[in-house]
Amino acid sequence: MEEFLSKWEGSMQFTMDVVDKMPEDKLDYKPHESAMSFKEQILHLSGAAAGISQRFLGGPDAKDILEATPSGKEEIKAHVKLCFEYAKKVFQSVPESEWGESIEIFGGNTATKRQVMSLIDDHTTHHRGAAISYIRANGIEPPAFRGL
Repeated sequence: MEEFLSKWEGSMQFTMDVVDKMPEDKLDYKPHESAMSFKEQILHLSGAAAGISQRFLGGPDAKDILEATPSGKEEIKAHVKLCFEYAKKVFQSVPESEWGESIEIFGGNTATKRQVMSLIDDHTTHHRGAAISYIRANGIEPPAFRGL
């Protein structure tokens, strides 16, 4: 868990770096009308970390986090930090003896709690990658990859 949490901290910082790179006036950029905007990608990945960890890993009520509507870069970064820290606390609260416990998740599928933690991490990576492509589409050099 210590290694996973260290990686999660790096993921949070990398997400902040990504938000920092996108100019304030480009936060609503989206490459296609059917796509999420840059801001929506970031808020979705952050909110999902809190929401999924609450729903499937037994986290405390996160209603205030999940209903927040940050707008500018500083508010978005504060929200990212809040969501990542919430998820981290939930990850830490799951006893090691429960990591292999199977639970029902989306669509009636089952996964272990360990797999749910990995799902949250993969989901974050997926949407952050989309946000990075939006930065490049605007002719801006994205932040250097941060793996750990």
